[in-house]
Amino acid sequence: MNQKGKDQFVMQNVIPLITLENARVHYESESGRVRKAVDGVSLKLHAGEWMSVVGANGSGKSTLAGLLIGFTPLSGGARQASPELVVRGVLQQPDAQVIGDTIEEEFHFALSPLLGSVDEQLRRREHALHTVGLDFSPGAAISQLSGGQKQLLNIAVALAAKPDVLILDEPTAMLDPGARERMEAIVHAVVREGTAVIWITHHLEEATLCDRIIAMERGRCVYDGVPSSFFYGREKEVILAKEDEQRSPCERLGLDPPFTVQTALLLKQQGMLRHATPLRPEQLVKEVACCISN
Repeated sequence: MNQKGKDQFVMQNVIPLITLENARVHYESESGRVRKAVDGVSLKLHAGEWMSVVGANGSGKSTLAGLLIGFTPLSGGARQASPELVVRGVLQQPDAQVIGDTIEEEFHFALSPLLGSVDEQLRRREHALHTVGLDFSPGAAISQLSGGQKQLLNIAVALAAKPDVLILDEPTAMLDPGARERMEAIVHAVVREGTAVIWITHHLEEATLCDRIIAMERGRCVYDGVPSSFFYGREKEVILAKEDEQRSPCERLGLDPPFTVQTALLLKQQGMLRHATPLRPEQLVKEVACCISN
């Protein structure tokens, strides 16, 4: 790659794909009270970034997803994104996104505005269906699919658009364990290709896979950083904090850490794994093995 190409590559990765500045979404109830679904959130999303959004029910996760996709209007603040940016989202309720009666129609409605070539539409459709593991004829009626199959179809349609940004709101809620593992592998692959992924989940095991965690509470972003610090806290903070404040951001929010993290924290109480911050089971096994061997 020549210097000009290198400079263009760097610029593409420095300039955010989507920027929210003090974004607010407020709703007025029948009683006249204002509900602040999102209240002053600012963030920047870059190419090839995998961000997980976590928080309790009602914390503003799904509203934030709607803002990033561009569906939800702002009450205040700003959303900035290139007009050419391709953003696709897969929401919690698969039926809410279905437009066509058949699989073929669903892909046609999604891809025809992007692609003039019918052959390319067909190629992308077949590749996307294979990627998510759906083996149905194009003429199959969507109404005959299960909830999990409809969710996989929605994911396939989003992938076929080759989006710059892929927003997944509880994407594995209706999937069996095998399909969940496939979904994780798919996201790893598209992130390597440069797609930015926002994964909204209340399953914190899934949040250990990402590069960055955004934690929401009462419509506000209360944490924005790496997973290890979210689950374990920053070491300097723990050393300086009072005993009753030596809790991770995850614990402060009242969320249960993943089983791997819970096990590691128990081992730390026993004097093991002092500086280790394993997030996945395989990492915990490796750290325990090293600790025993030493």
